Amino acid sequence: MVDPHHPVIKTDPKINWVCEAHHKNRVSRGLTSAGKRSRGLHKKGWGSEKTRPSIRANKGRGK
Repeated sequence: MVDPHHPVIKTDPKINWVCEAHHKNRVSRGLTSAGKRSRGLHKKGWGSEKTRPSIRANKGRGK
């Protein structure tokens, strides 16, 4: 866990990307590595067309 409001985190150039507003609730949106894996986004190539950008967005598209 990283506290994005901690001053040391804000000044560290390697970690301070966490402090930006558009990185809020990454876990809830499934943007972490584990979240992408559970959504099937680590798969590449043949057969992965129906998983991107998400399974819900591709529902009913092409058979």
